[in-house]
Amino acid sequence: MAHQAQFCLSEKYPDIEKLKVEEERNAEEVDGGGQSDGESVAAGESEASVMESFGQYKPKIEQLLDTIGLANFSIDVIQHGYNFMNCVYALTSSDGIEQYILRVAINGCMRDSDGRHETLENDIVLLGYLEDKLPVPRIKAYSLTADNVLGAAYTVQTRILGRSLDTMWATLDYADKYAIVDEFLDLLVRLESVQFAIAGTFAISAPLPAQANDFSTTEDPICSPFDVQATAPSSDPQPNTKPVEPNLKSLLTSNLEKWIQEEIDRDQHELSCAIGPRFKKLLAMLQDMQDEGGFKDDPFPIVLHHWDLEPRNLMVSKASGTWKVCGVIDWDDAVTLPTPLARIPPRWIWYFADEEPDLEDGWLSDDQYKDPELSDENKALKAYFDTKVETVLPGYNEDAYGRGRWLRRIWHFAKEGAYRQWQWPFLDQLPIDWAARPKTEVKASIELE
Repeated sequence: MAHQAQFCLSEKYPDIEKLKVEEERNAEEVDGGGQSDGESVAAGESEASVMESFGQYKPKIEQLLDTIGLANFSIDVIQHGYNFMNCVYALTSSDGIEQYILRVAINGCMRDSDGRHETLENDIVLLGYLEDKLPVPRIKAYSLTADNVLGAAYTVQTRILGRSLDTMWATLDYADKYAIVDEFLDLLVRLESVQFAIAGTFAISAPLPAQANDFSTTEDPICSPFDVQATAPSSDPQPNTKPVEPNLKSLLTSNLEKWIQEEIDRDQHELSCAIGPRFKKLLAMLQDMQDEGGFKDDPFPIVLHHWDLEPRNLMVSKASGTWKVCGVIDWDDAVTLPTPLARIPPRWIWYFADEEPDLEDGWLSDDQYKDPELSDENKALKAYFDTKVETVLPGYNEDAYGRGRWLRRIWHFAKEGAYRQWQWPFLDQLPIDWAARPKTEVKASIELE
């Protein structure tokens, strides 16, 4: 099932895929014909064959389990191989009572200069912080370095019982779907109740021990403001030393301006810049939005954001006729965001796609495309969600379907930049769509609040 595009980029820009291939080839040439650590793990077929089979790898896992108090646990493969970011294994005690998940971070490029897996360290502290707030896995043991029998950083975390919602949603009857929507709404409320002072990424307040076999922590994560992270090979991004921006418009504006200045500094002459003129159009959009009242509620609450709150990461169960969201998994790269950026509509509720999106559908996805044609049942399901979410989270629909769609499209470029030429058609299309919108769209939608 494919999403319906608002415009067909492959027809307007038939060379997008060609540009992607050429840039990947150029990147390999710059790297001396080889691949970076991340590429060799994720995409290099020759490197993928280096990892031993599960049969060869299993004794190492058994040896590890002996050292962390999980001897004689059975080991089952969930995913294994260098074509994954993490190898994942299910661990079960002989009586079936204790169940854990072993995640092995085989992507070595995620390590910092000291050999510690900094991202994993941040995730461990975040999960500890969320234990009493949300249904998340609990960390039992970990290693932040490759100094262990597996030769890679890992975590052992409790296995959340239930089934992944993506394995059943398409086959559920609508009575069950309505019940799960109610549970999901409760989850959204709980997520937004976890609020922070600034928008940014999570970091640790003090380094964790390199390893722990019975982990517990009282440390809370700290929130570090988003930095401009230039992706051009010649760039040398610097930490964000400016004061934290107090509102959403300033967050977007300051990041766009930093990308513009970074390009000028790199190319030494504004006339040679390709991104700057495009980003100035986005700045003009923000000014238009302000003139139309789009920032009247700024500053917005800054909330916890799980960037991939999809059925594959929602574990559910049904007992005595009652559905329950048992847990949320895959908290890698969680961030804090103002509500208009965090309130991405859960389109899977009324339009469940059982296929991976293609290039057009995957880039900025729901915020870039028109709603699809829905069956009467799915129209009713969407109306149910929209009505109830507005009751429990006032202003949600405006953030999800109104100004939020424009702000999230701008935020993507404000955060990530646009150094890849195949991204430029998407960037160019944004001000075109803005100019073509009904002129009262933002203002009228706000006045409905």
